[in-house]
Amino acid sequence: MEVELNDSNHLILKEDDIIGILETEDVKDMKPLSDRVLIKVAVAEDKTAGGLLLTNSVQEKPSVGTVVAVGPGHLDEEGKRIPLPVSTGNSVLYSKYAGAEFKGADGTNYIVLRVSDLMAILS
Repeated sequence: MEVELNDSNHLILKEDDIIGILETEDVKDMKPLSDRVLIKVAVAEDKTAGGLLLTNSVQEKPSVGTVVAVGPGHLDEEGKRIPLPVSTGNSVLYSKYAGAEFKGADGTNYIVLRVSDLMAILS
């Protein structure tokens, strides 16, 4: 919600709306909050198994990546942190349409999503 106070515009956010803390200009350095994870998205295949080249418009959106950073976990009813079941370096399978996508300074694709959007830990 936007409000004006003392001739300045301010944005009021719920804690749930904030996905991470970015202390540098590069997304790869983001520190996810709560139950969120930062994932480096795997590169989409540019060839079929038969050797046909695929254009960007027909390449399937990857849903596999490597965990780069993990949030501290969410709070339970007693205020204790519940650690997340993934850790940095895990390969994961995640829901295709979940999370917020970002591009790193070097052009690498990243996504921040909730741990509940992870479907499997692959390694």
